[in-house]
Amino acid sequence: MKIRTLLENIPYTLVQGSVDREISGICHDNRRLHPQDAFICISGAHFDTHSIAGELVKAGVGMLVTEKPVQLPENSDVTVIRVSDTRTVSPLLSAAFYGHPARHLVTIGITGSKGKTTTTHMMADILRCAGFLTGTIGTNGAIMPVTAEGVEPVYGEGENRPVPCAETPGYECYELDNTTPDAMEIQRYLAMMVKRGCTHAVVEVSSQAMKQHRADGILFDYGIWTNIETGDHIGPNEHKDFEEYLACKAGLLNISRTCFVNADDPHLEAFLKYVEKPVHFFGCMDKADFKACDLEAEFNEVTREPGIAFRVECSLPGKTESGQYHIRVNLPGTFNMYNALAAVCVSNCLGIPEAVINQALTHLRIRGRFDFAWSCDRFRVCVDFAHNGYSTRNHLQALREYRPKRLVCVFGADGNRSVYRRLEMGEASARYADLSIVTAGHNRYETFENICCDILRGIETAEKDMGKEADYIVIPNRQKAIRFAIDHAQEGDIITILGLGHESYQEANGIKTPHSDIEFVKAYCSECEKKK
Repeated sequence: MKIRTLLENIPYTLVQGSVDREISGICHDNRRLHPQDAFICISGAHFDTHSIAGELVKAGVGMLVTEKPVQLPENSDVTVIRVSDTRTVSPLLSAAFYGHPARHLVTIGITGSKGKTTTTHMMADILRCAGFLTGTIGTNGAIMPVTAEGVEPVYGEGENRPVPCAETPGYECYELDNTTPDAMEIQRYLAMMVKRGCTHAVVEVSSQAMKQHRADGILFDYGIWTNIETGDHIGPNEHKDFEEYLACKAGLLNISRTCFVNADDPHLEAFLKYVEKPVHFFGCMDKADFKACDLEAEFNEVTREPGIAFRVECSLPGKTESGQYHIRVNLPGTFNMYNALAAVCVSNCLGIPEAVINQALTHLRIRGRFDFAWSCDRFRVCVDFAHNGYSTRNHLQALREYRPKRLVCVFGADGNRSVYRRLEMGEASARYADLSIVTAGHNRYETFENICCDILRGIETAEKDMGKEADYIVIPNRQKAIRFAIDHAQEGDIITILGLGHESYQEANGIKTPHSDIEFVKAYCSECEKKK
């Protein structure tokens, strides 16, 4: 691509070189630089790549995008352009380099403190059931159809090798470091989806992503806000306060054509102050454009699986002949009604029939979300990503609908994250589980002892409120904790393992050690079965 084409509609100053030069790629990580790439210099908190401009030239860079002067080797003819802020220009350059892929897709962005991943997968499954090739980007990775034979990969694709997606045959998954990856990754994965024939893309958009401009350059066709929680994601490494958190969540709706908002959220009015677009409401309140009614818990006596059923009254001029839907979901919990309801909103706009919606929602399987990794006659083991008090409480309450004899909760909290998460997870597990096994999650740069101390404070709070002692033990090693729960399982137990969900590693002191709760449970339970 010619530099001139890349820079269309972006204000810049040409410092040296020619804009008629060809570049072959784009990046902002010097470890991934290829010859003739355009390189975007970023002034980071720990490292400023403006300082290594000379090394980049020697490595064969094709163009440097800068926001301040750089030192170059003598007689260098590399093209250098100056912009006011390289961070805000980076996503726009990325979108241009990859051909603005979002413009070739129906894009659905989903944000909220909780429910993003589940709603994303509900929405994607509905679209796939309706016959649309659909990609997703989010907590569970970048998921898209397998590359057709003979189709050349988009530049850079080989840097992250995909694995088959067991939940969606014919699709594969690229693991991501963040719920919403950086702008270059988003644009690259969207471009890959377009090349593979996708017509729709569903993207989880975190508040951190909006704060860091990762979704800039995309105008979403539909934006969904599920909810917001106080205390979560507030801290030195995330948002400075709740107001900033609200504003960043609202940012997605401000770059969406059609917006859907949870009318029942207690922080609705505070949230709407930051929304600049007209919105449609979903929820149980009368003002909701998509109103949920007659929620019922169901239980399949044959499969021993719970679920929910509810009716949706649609007051918008939509594409349902009757003005209502009768919805069923094969997951329990009121919170899953809200997740499904959000997906119904967009489905209505797209004219997807009720029968197709229900076909998808009654066959949901989401890796790391109510994911039963093992089931046998004596007990079952569930893996879930719940990693704060709100999601832990909802998860444990929903598991009660499976009618377990005992509910055993193995969980750990993350280091270098909000302390409230630890307190509230400890309190929730003490209240709603029959036995709590406290173990390590991602310690990051904190000690397990420090994290565990906060969890135990939460357990103590629950004990005082309940007027009785909670049954709990502490086993720092996660694999040993899981083995203990399985070895001591009683007939009719459900063991749930919280905190990592779909993830394939544990992080401590900057080192990621391979570990998957799902795969470990499968392997250990299979080993135990063989010994019988």
